Amino acid sequence: MAAIIRISRFPGIWEDVLECEHCEGQGECEVEVAVPDYMNGGYLTTATGECPVCYGRGWVDIEDEDAEE
Repeated sequence: MAAIIRISRFPGIWEDVLECEHCEGQGECEVEVAVPDYMNGGYLTTATGECPVCYGRGWVDIEDEDAEE
């Protein structure tokens, strides 16, 4: 279960959002990176990069179905 955190997108307006479970709120995680190799077709490796779930923010919006529970 993700933690609910409060953020301020606009001055004086606070919103409840969920901490990203994929990157644990850090905004970066290990992602696959394509490495081109013109002789053998290339390969995939891993590197630290922007989280694909929260796009580097560290949080995701609460979905309507999650808010009802």
